Amino acid sequence: MRIRVTDRNLPRLHLAGTLIVVVAMALALGIGFLFIGLTEHRRLFDRLEQSFATKKQERLSSEMSAAIGYLDFAHSLTETTLKAALRERVTMALQTAQAIYDREHRHRPAAEVKRLIVEALRPQRFFDGGGYFFIDDMDGRCVLLPIAPAREGTSLWDNRDDTGHYIMRGLVKAVADGKGAGFSSYRWYAPDSPGQMADKLAYVARFEPYDWIIGTGDYLHRWHQMRLREGLERLRAWKFGDTGRFAVLGLDGTILLQTQWPEHEGKHYLSVGTDEMKKRRGELLALGKKGGGFTEYLWSRHAPGTGHDAPGEMGTRTSLVQVYRPWNIAVVASVFEQEMEPAIAAERTAIIESATSRLPLVALAAGMVLLLAIAASYLFSRWMSRQLRAYTRRIDAHAKTLERQAEALHLSARVFETSREGILVTDPETRILAANPCFCETTGYGIDEVVGQLPSRFASNRHDKAFFRQMWQAILSTGTWSGEIWNRKRDGTVFPSQLTVSTVRNGNGEVLHYIGTFLDVSERKEAEDRIRQLLEFDLLTRLPNRALLNDRLTQAIAIAERERRRVAVLVIDMDRFKTVNDSLGHATGDEILQEVAARLRGLVRQSDTVSRLGGDEFAVVLPALDQPANALPVIRKISEALGEPYLVRGQDFRITPSIGVALFPDNGADAETLVKNADAAMYHAKDVGRNNFQFFTADFNQWATNRLQLENGLRRALARKELVLHYQPQVDLASRRIVGCEVLLRWQPQGEALIPPDRFIPIAEDTGLIVPIGAWVLDEACRQLAEWDAQGAAPIRLAVNVAVPQLRQPEFVGYVQSTLARHGLSTERLEIEVTESVLLDHDERIRHTLEGLVELGIMLSLDDFGTGYASLSYLRNFPFDVLKIDRSFVSELHRNPDDVTLIRAIISIARDMSLLTIAEGIESAEQCAILDELGCSVGQGYHFSRPVPAAQMGALIAADAALAAV
Repeated sequence: MRIRVTDRNLPRLHLAGTLIVVVAMALALGIGFLFIGLTEHRRLFDRLEQSFATKKQERLSSEMSAAIGYLDFAHSLTETTLKAALRERVTMALQTAQAIYDREHRHRPAAEVKRLIVEALRPQRFFDGGGYFFIDDMDGRCVLLPIAPAREGTSLWDNRDDTGHYIMRGLVKAVADGKGAGFSSYRWYAPDSPGQMADKLAYVARFEPYDWIIGTGDYLHRWHQMRLREGLERLRAWKFGDTGRFAVLGLDGTILLQTQWPEHEGKHYLSVGTDEMKKRRGELLALGKKGGGFTEYLWSRHAPGTGHDAPGEMGTRTSLVQVYRPWNIAVVASVFEQEMEPAIAAERTAIIESATSRLPLVALAAGMVLLLAIAASYLFSRWMSRQLRAYTRRIDAHAKTLERQAEALHLSARVFETSREGILVTDPETRILAANPCFCETTGYGIDEVVGQLPSRFASNRHDKAFFRQMWQAILSTGTWSGEIWNRKRDGTVFPSQLTVSTVRNGNGEVLHYIGTFLDVSERKEAEDRIRQLLEFDLLTRLPNRALLNDRLTQAIAIAERERRRVAVLVIDMDRFKTVNDSLGHATGDEILQEVAARLRGLVRQSDTVSRLGGDEFAVVLPALDQPANALPVIRKISEALGEPYLVRGQDFRITPSIGVALFPDNGADAETLVKNADAAMYHAKDVGRNNFQFFTADFNQWATNRLQLENGLRRALARKELVLHYQPQVDLASRRIVGCEVLLRWQPQGEALIPPDRFIPIAEDTGLIVPIGAWVLDEACRQLAEWDAQGAAPIRLAVNVAVPQLRQPEFVGYVQSTLARHGLSTERLEIEVTESVLLDHDERIRHTLEGLVELGIMLSLDDFGTGYASLSYLRNFPFDVLKIDRSFVSELHRNPDDVTLIRAIISIARDMSLLTIAEGIESAEQCAILDELGCSVGQGYHFSRPVPAAQMGALIAADAALAAV
């Protein structure tokens, strides 16, 4: 029969259909719940039995894990215990030997003392009679071997075990590698198996008086057997539950532990017990050899002491078998299943009772649900009918509105289609009604893909909820909003756009549409980003530059001031980076700087700022610190990371950082002051030795100011003729004649006190001023030497100190040659002094410069020998003529025998290498006499003369010549 549906009967038909469906579903659910309940009961029974089986296995696994853990512990103590016992015995033997030696070596010949020691140790036995002491010398000759006296006096150097290991050589190596004592492992014939070797561990120690090796050893398997016996006794007493026990079988079939039948222990399982026992024990052993696991079998419930091999009551026993390989045993943990049956029966009864008691309640609940469903269906049907009628009215009204607007829309269609801006039209619920071709072209969406969708489909997720909340507040309150927003294209890329949203209302003020127009501003944003990168970021490292650093630091200071917190500013300078640039080129230096930047970025938080200030100087801003100490871990990480080698172009470079730290508000209230003070602290870090960090103090500010003043003054010192040379004579210790002098630079600023070289020479080296200053020193010294020659003074040799930066100059050798020629001096009159730091600089230009000076015939002198980096290999590889002994060895020479020994060694090395020795810092006649006796050639110090100006030095040379003439 066909039912005709009208507006009047539609609600009644809907109600009838709903009630039929609800009743049918309720009946189906009731039947389903009944079936599910029965099925669930069966599953509960199955899960209960499985749960108890699982718990049983878990219990066995837990007990087995604990037992194996104990066996591991016992096994691990074997070698440790043996080592301790061996070390204790050898220590006693050494004490015995030392006591005999201390008592007798002054009264008896050495051979007699050795015999007394040997005879005292020969009869000693330990380790159940199997342990004894042996003595060998370092050449492998046997001194004492109680078990084979015939071998005493013979060489055991080539004795080997069955693996080819040289036993005696291993013992000697253990003593050498262990700084006088050590352990050695080898194999040797065991007393219980004379024809077969076994692993043995020996401890040996060196007896210094006779250069002996005294030692003892024992076989590892003996100590393992003792530990195994202890472990078996522990497992014997180990019980879990009412019937849980352990059994242990050797992999060779020997019964090692069987608590039910202890009389079976020590016998092969095939030789004891019933046939069933033999079969089960064999199956357990086979399971263990295959890797272990669980197994169930029938086994006698016989308790210990009820009779030999009495079968007793049989029960199902569950066992877990696991092989313990270090001792080649199979461990069996087992429990009777009957132990779990009472608990299983009780749980099964509880489940049945619970299910039976719930059936009436389930039936009552199903009936109530059915009634409630029928009532709810009736009410819902009535409500849906009203909603349907209201929705029909709204659709009709909306259709009429659209018809009225069609003509107006047709008028603007051409503008909509041809506009170069993207246009989107939505209804009041923001569902998209239309989009123009420019919108589709820009976003990549087709018109059919966007109509009916919400604009949120194009969200880029770059704006939070607050952004859109403010945007809609403006639209709803003013009817329009304009601003920049990021949207997403169909291919997933995001782009910036300038968006304007307008509201279209009818005469009653009701919203009809929202119209959005946008313009893609990607090209403009890219141009702005490029400009910002150029203005705010370093091109080489892509780090913020000084301008952006100041901006971020100012913001961090404002936040810290508001939150009462601190900000740390770190200024980092790479030590001697200029050397890398000068020696290997700027391309290599740039790669190192990029690696420094990468390491810094990886060490700091996202909220921190890393900046390159210029050259090899970087800055790090650590904001929001609760206390100054919070900065220390980061500073230490930076110092360690930047001090690691840099692998660039196949070479390793080690460049260390010097770090200065300033804190807000302690060391400054603005960005400029903090950076300046951190910079001052960094220079102080360099001044105290580099490769460290320093926190700023007020004294550093004054120090930095003084250093800057010194640097500025030093730049003008040459032009103002403020640099002067002093000379200190070098005297032949045998004849007491002046044979040379060392040129010493002094700075006398106009109207100020004389500045010593240790204050301005490091600044000159750091700034590069040492090169022009060094050239002036060489020229002025040669000019003065030529003037003394013209006055008829005795010819002496001139020693001039040269810094590392000068040696890197490619034209240095030529400049020296031209200077000597200009003043009419021969090359043998000049001696070039360099410090030991030159030896560690691998710059090939330095080596070429030194070789060029030697080819000219100029003598090379190594200053301050023995204070830092000196090595005999360097003396062999560099063409030095003179070694200068540092004043630190000479100052305590007459009071410290160690200094005498060191100087004697230096002079001996110099003599063997045909080098002249000059001792610096001689201040007394006593020191002079000792050095002369030791064979030192030349001396220099206040005992002869302080450094003096050129006129006084000329007078000293003249007086020395006159004295020699008399």
